[in-house]
Amino acid sequence: MESDLEELLADMAGLGEAPTLLVACGFDGVLSPDGDDRAVAQSSEALNVLLALPGTTVAVVSRRPDEEIAELMFLSGAKGGLRMCGPGDVADLCREVGGVALVIDVDPESLGGLRPDDVGILVDDDEDPDDDEVRGVADADEVVEVLEELVSVRRH
Repeated sequence: MESDLEELLADMAGLGEAPTLLVACGFDGVLSPDGDDRAVAQSSEALNVLLALPGTTVAVVSRRPDEEIAELMFLSGAKGGLRMCGPGDVADLCREVGGVALVIDVDPESLGGLRPDDVGILVDDDEDPDDDEVRGVADADEVVEVLEELVSVRRH
């Protein structure tokens, strides 16, 4: 796993310029730290900003029921771009939305089927991962940094 957060942050510039963007984030261990049932406030804030931007679809990836996720997040789905899906449904959602995708999850299943221009990030603090090609961050705090950088470049 490539753990260079600075390089991932630099990659957000290209995604920020995409006319159509899907941002799909897992809930447990990604938006919500391990052992916590609430999303990190900064992640929710970043996703709310992304929801309000044109050409941007946001999805929360989880095996939990949609209603439960809605209660644990601070997202404004009324803005129109919010979707919910399971890890096995991310590739189909990417094809449906079109454009490019940023997929961040703890479940490698969510990263399967990504296209060449998509960016997949595995959240895993494992020092010795099985796959050297997987890009990654260590925890929900680093996910916040990635999402805030994407917001910054997408707004301009």
